[in-house]
Amino acid sequence: MVILAFIGLLWGALTIWRIRLLARFFQIEEYKSGRFLRWWTAKRERWLPTRLAGGALAGFVLAGVLLSLGVGIWPLHLAWWIAVGIALGWPEPAKEIKKRFVRTQRATRLLATAFTLAVVINMVPALLIKELEATNLEILALVGLLSYGLAPLYLSLANILMYPVEETLRWGFRTKAKRRLEAAGPIVIGVTGSYGKTSTKEYIAHILNGRCKVLATPKSFNTVMGICITINNDLDPNLGYQYFVVEMGAYIRGEIQRICDLTHPQIGVVTAVGPQHLERFGSVENIVEAKYELIRALPADGVGVFNADDPRVLGMAQRGYPQTRYQVSYADAPDARLVAKNVQHTLDGLSFEVVDQETQESRAFRTPLVGLHNVTNILLAANVARHLGMSLAEIALRVASLQPAEHRLKRTVLPNGITVLDDAYNTNPVGAISALEVLSLHREGRRVLITPGMVELGPLQAEENEKLGKAAPRYCTDIILVGTEQAAPIQQGIHSTDFDLTRLQIMETVNEAIAWYQRELKSGDAVLFLNDLSDNYL
Repeated sequence: MVILAFIGLLWGALTIWRIRLLARFFQIEEYKSGRFLRWWTAKRERWLPTRLAGGALAGFVLAGVLLSLGVGIWPLHLAWWIAVGIALGWPEPAKEIKKRFVRTQRATRLLATAFTLAVVINMVPALLIKELEATNLEILALVGLLSYGLAPLYLSLANILMYPVEETLRWGFRTKAKRRLEAAGPIVIGVTGSYGKTSTKEYIAHILNGRCKVLATPKSFNTVMGICITINNDLDPNLGYQYFVVEMGAYIRGEIQRICDLTHPQIGVVTAVGPQHLERFGSVENIVEAKYELIRALPADGVGVFNADDPRVLGMAQRGYPQTRYQVSYADAPDARLVAKNVQHTLDGLSFEVVDQETQESRAFRTPLVGLHNVTNILLAANVARHLGMSLAEIALRVASLQPAEHRLKRTVLPNGITVLDDAYNTNPVGAISALEVLSLHREGRRVLITPGMVELGPLQAEENEKLGKAAPRYCTDIILVGTEQAAPIQQGIHSTDFDLTRLQIMETVNEAIAWYQRELKSGDAVLFLNDLSDNYL
């Protein structure tokens, strides 16, 4: 019995070890069991590691050694199955770890539940079996082997079991945030869109802070829980915040509505609609309806601000709600309130004239921001400020000191004279071309693109990445693709052009690409980091 119990504990411990290793990916997938299981089954090496054959071979060798020493039959079975089990459960070495597991309270509760399940399932057969026979050992080994291989299911099952607990805690967290927001009483400005929402949110906050006291959700805190964290930690009712700028993100329909139910926005801004997260939404039409949830949630006397240069966003404005609606454009949309004209784009930033077509006022705007897409983001932010009473002169003064959001086309000249363009955050088809245009502004030296391509574009992903490959040679002297499998469509697009293929390289990790540019580039050269995939895409 002691030996059988030991075998059960051993398999339980090995399963726990694998659960712990996989928990990082479960956390990256935001504790969504469906998404995590799709990730797990997407590649053979995740559910059937190549080390299995090596483990089986090692088991045979070990059994042969024990047999030559005259060891009995059941230790041979034990040795072989343990070797196979360890090989199956032990993960392949990660190419690179960008996001480590964070032991939050929720993660701790989840792991404790999953670990308990693993021990119980492995121990029950061991306690039920009475005789130490080879057949029984094989039964235990098979149970352990299945437990090992199906370790991801423990995380999903634990997630289901803990749902009532987590939902109760989330309810309490949301209730606290709702009361705190009501006590603070700021005007809530919601910002959504497939892309551009983080930059636009930060530009709104920066411009309004020239006159008012403003709080904005940090970084990409754009889910209900992320916004609750901001409210509970930062929105002090005693500090007199007049405006709360909230970025609203979504992967499925209904998520933005839930954010609006929490925050009750009075002003809504829609930046753009594109195929970002298409694999989760299912269709572009679903994305449109998801983003429109912000506008639908506005009160009848609320304000909507729309990017008229995006046909899908313009369609939202044309639905006629709310009564007060503004459009912005740098393509001379006829009904736009603010229009950008004479746009100039240099390495020093953007300059353009902003015309208020309602008052016929105009003002020259200059900003150190680069990327033509930022013209739209600035216009959207300026229109919000204009509605709230700021003059074009005040707005222009604030625009002059805007800085890029983190990993959104931030330009840095290193001490060695190499220019780095950091556009590593979740690149989209429109933003990719804009970033390449900025790279092309560097007329001297080499212009290097480093990218793994774009993700979460659903059925359009291969097509859009191939388009990126066809476009990139117009702007770059050198291209480094990260990840042989992921970047294959980009490579196909590049091969269809007359780009010098001796200047195209494929590397497996971003760290390799960084080491290359640090070794090969010199003062006057420029490098663009276009997207940086999280670990679950590697």
